[in-house]
Amino acid sequence: MVRRHGVRGELRLLPYNPGSPALRAATRVALCDGVSPPAWIGIAGMRPHKNLILLRFDDIDTAEKADALIGRVVALPREALPALDDGEVYHCDLLGCRVETESGDVLGNVAEIMPTGSNDVLVVRGDREYLIPMIDDVVLEVDTPGSRIVIRPIPGLLDP
Repeated sequence: MVRRHGVRGELRLLPYNPGSPALRAATRVALCDGVSPPAWIGIAGMRPHKNLILLRFDDIDTAEKADALIGRVVALPREALPALDDGEVYHCDLLGCRVETESGDVLGNVAEIMPTGSNDVLVVRGDREYLIPMIDDVVLEVDTPGSRIVIRPIPGLLDP
């Protein structure tokens, strides 16, 4: 969540996939801070606002309570997510995957994913940081059960 909206506890959420219907069907979500276990909370209401979603949560009815949630990631249970088509993968399944070249050189693990509009970019951290575009010319294999992504580097991709 990016910030509070108003004084009655409403929060602004910047969704990873604004076109997905998954959040609209949810009745509760997990709020994650990356440190503590996820905290499950009920959704009291939501509405679109520009490129954001305005969310109201159960028992969050003041600006102070809303401010305490800023910066948290909103997550849905896997069973609430729509089925994937062939070749699709959820971002959460890419996080932590080992990234290696087709010749077997390990670059590191996926630390985050940056949506850019045209294609997603994997932020891979190992001995240094690499930005790997999720395009067919570069990504050869995504093996989420094996937690592995194989790439074919294009010229300049791995240059420091």
